[in-house]
Amino acid sequence: MTAERCFHCNEPIPGGFNFTLSFDNQQRQFCCAGCQAIADTIISSGLSDYYRFRTEPASRYALPKELADTLAEYDAPDVLADVSVQQGDLTEISLSVTGISCAACAWLIEKQLRQLNTVHQVTVNSATQRCHLIWQADKTPLSVILSKLAAIGYQASPFVADNEEQAFKTELNRFLKRLAVSGIMTMQVMMLAVALYFGDYTGIEASHQGYLRWISLVLTLPVVLYAALPFVQSAWRGIKARQLNMDVPVSLAVYYTFFASAYATVFRTGEVYFESVCMFTFLLQLGKFFEYRARSRARDATSNLLKIMPVAATLLQDNQPQAVSAKRLRAGDVILVKPGETIAADGIIISGNSSADESMLTGEYAAVEKQCGDKVLAGSTNHDGLLQVKVSQPLAASHLGQIIALQQRTLSQKPAVLQKTDQLARYFVERLLVIAVATFALWYFWLDADRAFWITLSVLVATCPCALSLAAPTAVTCALASLNRRGILIKHSTVLDVLPQLTHLVFDKTGTLTEGRFSVAEVKINGSEYSRSDVLNLIANIEQFSEHPIARAFKPYLTVPLPLTETEISVGAGIQTNYNNMLVKIGSSAFCKLSTSSDAMVFLTINEVCIAEIWLQDAVRPEVPSLIARLRTAGYKLVMLTGDNSAQAQQLQQQLQFDLMHKGCTPEQKVMEIEHLVRDGHKVLMLGDGINDNPAFHAAHVSVTLETGSDLSKNQADVLLLQPSIGLLEHLLAESSHAQNVIKQNLYWSAGYNLLIIPLAVAGFVSPYIAVLGMSFSSLLVVSNSLRLLKK
Repeated sequence: MTAERCFHCNEPIPGGFNFTLSFDNQQRQFCCAGCQAIADTIISSGLSDYYRFRTEPASRYALPKELADTLAEYDAPDVLADVSVQQGDLTEISLSVTGISCAACAWLIEKQLRQLNTVHQVTVNSATQRCHLIWQADKTPLSVILSKLAAIGYQASPFVADNEEQAFKTELNRFLKRLAVSGIMTMQVMMLAVALYFGDYTGIEASHQGYLRWISLVLTLPVVLYAALPFVQSAWRGIKARQLNMDVPVSLAVYYTFFASAYATVFRTGEVYFESVCMFTFLLQLGKFFEYRARSRARDATSNLLKIMPVAATLLQDNQPQAVSAKRLRAGDVILVKPGETIAADGIIISGNSSADESMLTGEYAAVEKQCGDKVLAGSTNHDGLLQVKVSQPLAASHLGQIIALQQRTLSQKPAVLQKTDQLARYFVERLLVIAVATFALWYFWLDADRAFWITLSVLVATCPCALSLAAPTAVTCALASLNRRGILIKHSTVLDVLPQLTHLVFDKTGTLTEGRFSVAEVKINGSEYSRSDVLNLIANIEQFSEHPIARAFKPYLTVPLPLTETEISVGAGIQTNYNNMLVKIGSSAFCKLSTSSDAMVFLTINEVCIAEIWLQDAVRPEVPSLIARLRTAGYKLVMLTGDNSAQAQQLQQQLQFDLMHKGCTPEQKVMEIEHLVRDGHKVLMLGDGINDNPAFHAAHVSVTLETGSDLSKNQADVLLLQPSIGLLEHLLAESSHAQNVIKQNLYWSAGYNLLIIPLAVAGFVSPYIAVLGMSFSSLLVVSNSLRLLKK
């Protein structure tokens, strides 16, 4: 029998739950009171069309009191100033919104916020999951807006783009403008070129021909003076560095053809090729734009660093709490950290005890017990207790800040990838220039001085590196598009050239090879009074009161709600409650007052009698064993580097048989291990998901992370897997090899064509008109071959 599903989030409804609401003359059922409250808010606000037109279920989310207190910290003047921009009486901010699944979600958010009279403008992008908002912050605090979004099931936080992303978007807009200019002018000049070509055969008056040529010249000017300018700038930088890159022949072909055509227009002699100038520039800009757009999509899929770096803190001044910006904390300040909050700075606990989730920093999900005198780290999450922390160093100098600084250093040390097309371009350009000069001298001084200029132009146009320039970019663009359809986003096209050369694949463990969360591995029941399902349901009911990571392992086993009273949490130890007048305890053996040698992680006692022992594990992803076997068969050397120092790392090594395994690694040690492989001449790929993996990302030749990884990992990795499966790694490696073969085929054709056409052009058998056709045909062949990548 199929279980009923929640009308709001489509999750299964546990047995015995009875949360209902009337909608469209039907009783709708919900999995929890939170989903019921969200649906009631949406319907009562007149936004019920959301449920009629949505294409994806909503996120399951309710607003606890702790979050409401956290949101209020954004209202502090210095915190708000750090995350927004003031425009007169209005405040402008970008919000990163979690839970947007379709266009209906964007519509719902916009409608909800527009009900506020103080909101002047709101736009939501469902693809990037961001909301751009302009409102009167002095009349409506930011916390109110965030609470209204939480009330309909969306968790939002301020988004602040880093300088690199701002520069990236600016450059993307420039490419779009240049593409528009070259595309529009190409269409106009091509129409005039058709008239001129047909005029040569049918007859055209000299005055009309001159008029069309002058119009073509004027329309081509924006292309050569604006759209093609980046090629000239790149070529000039290469020449100053005494390097002939691909943009040197590109610039030479574009501007030589333009000036030759301008000469023919002014002096009414020879042929004009303005349409070739525009078309060539447009095709190159189109390839670069597609590459930038793919990288833009990859960036949009990432969250910004503000969701990792703490934003606000509660500073204690004269024992009075005050919300301040985390960036402004200094050594010696005392901050208050409530349960569920992110710790805003490295420091020492001076009051209270709790457990902390440091997985964002270490990659390991087991909670770390904290008590007075222990050190806590910025970016980690406080679980249970109320803490007072004395700041030991500001945020920039914290452990988290040092990891970011370390990855910047490794970024500058990352080996440069040599581009085969650049090498071929230097070889080709050097010889092409020599051949062109020799051709001009031969015809001018010995054969026919009147034809010298045009034959030299034919040599340059016929051998114009159109196909050579398009050989790699078009294949890369098609490969990127094919990988995007599979849920693989590549942010740097040079990755495709390195992937086929890889020798070593390095894996993180937690969250990469494993699912990154606790699950119940084994349950031992003592006695026959209780069944396994009864025990797990009882534990799940009690663990609802805890935010500890272990509590989440029992959440799926909640089937029937039980009456519990007098529940008490002992921070970092366990929970006790009263159930049917019986004292029930869940937690460690010490908390349950058991004397046992069992290595179970959780014990359940009822009236001081041990009822059950539970072992937990971080389960291996189901696709991992078969993937590792296929990668080993393909000849890759496999390495596991993990920060986990427990026995599970050794168990995983025994199961998967990596060629090399190091456990208990710090971020610095991971970098050292990868750098050692690189120094030995190996090509290395690093696959990880945590902040602690990011320095290693930049030490490796290629870095890959999962969509479920940390925001910083997604921002820094070369490749992002959008599906929660590392099985996509195999397709990435195969597709890169196919793309590499296509690039080689394109380069071979380009080189072969030039070797054939150069002698004919030098001998004067190729007119400029035929040269354009040959150039266009070779370019079309290269593009058509690259399009085969889209069929896979």
